[in-house]
Amino acid sequence: MKNYLVPVILSLVIGFLSSKFMFNQYDYKTSIKGVFNAGEKVFFLQQGVYSSVDGMKDNMSKFKSYIYSFDNDKYYTYVGITKKMENADKLKGYFKDLGYDIYVKEIYLDNSEFLIVLNNYDNLLLNTNEKDIIEAINKEVLNEYELKVVKSEN
Repeated sequence: MKNYLVPVILSLVIGFLSSKFMFNQYDYKTSIKGVFNAGEKVFFLQQGVYSSVDGMKDNMSKFKSYIYSFDNDKYYTYVGITKKMENADKLKGYFKDLGYDIYVKEIYLDNSEFLIVLNNYDNLLLNTNEKDIIEAINKEVLNEYELKVVKSEN
């Protein structure tokens, strides 16, 4: 029995020290924070990508409202935002009827104030098929995004 006791205790001590070393190498606080603060999935309706601000403004002049972001030396233009895929399809169809190709892009937002407003507009958009109302709701969503998200970041 004595012959087995020393190797077992030695194995347990080495296992404990190895696991302690491994856990100390892993920054679990940062990893958990990254997962839980990712935000909510939102669908942005992207119209185009442009290499210059002038080209973007020229091509987007036919839209009544839009927003854009600048990333990797490109201007990405968006003509709609929604949390519901059904509404994304509705808006995509609305713009397709106007002759525009739209790409639906998933983006995660964590601005709770904007997300509450977006929920309300999404419910309105879900319950209508009238083009004038769709256009008005979409314009208000883009305005709210600029007020609550873009201006709060700057």
